[in-house]
Amino acid sequence: MYPEDEMRLEAEIQPDDGLSEAARRVLDVAERLFMEQGYAAVALRDIADALGMRQASLYYHFPEGKEQLYVAVVERVFARHCAGMQVAVQAAAPDLGDQLQAIADWFGTQPAINFLGMMYADLPALSAEGARRVARSAFRGMFGPLHGVFAAAQARGVVRPLHPDLLAGFFIALLDGITFSLTQQSHLPRAVLAREAVRLMLHGVMAEGALLPGARGGEFADR
Repeated sequence: MYPEDEMRLEAEIQPDDGLSEAARRVLDVAERLFMEQGYAAVALRDIADALGMRQASLYYHFPEGKEQLYVAVVERVFARHCAGMQVAVQAAAPDLGDQLQAIADWFGTQPAINFLGMMYADLPALSAEGARRVARSAFRGMFGPLHGVFAAAQARGVVRPLHPDLLAGFFIALLDGITFSLTQQSHLPRAVLAREAVRLMLHGVMAEGALLPGARGGEFADR
């Protein structure tokens, strides 16, 4: 284990309880547009038109404009994902494969988010403070629950001593890849892709008994 693992931050869940129905509706519509098209491609006028309201009315809820709305949307999305993953893990058997499958299945019930696209395309378009808030909420919301799953598996002796955040990032990338794959093909459903992603995470890509160049005795050589 790593010393910093003990200092892992819990995700800051931000419930909708304090929001008005109108603010929730704005966030719901803005989330759909931002997640489908990305930050740069969506204007406040697009959101207002989808809501059937004047653009000026959006400033009542988000007086600082588009970036404030986007950050609120993203923080809400990652808070929801953090809570959903935690519930999925708690309901699963105390087995790494079952827990990862539960997380993958839960992702399949949610609107798609282009996580890597968000990090590489949307963040550079934000102010330094906006980018910091989005990155912080993404790390806590997406990496936090997975960090806990992999750290617990390491404590049980079933996972090699790789940093849990590295393993979390690999699994998030696999789930993000499923989202993209579904936009390009339809013969493999999400459930099948999710099962294969979990198997890939657990067992790697090498066929049983296959050796990498330089491997000895059926085990991978240090590279």
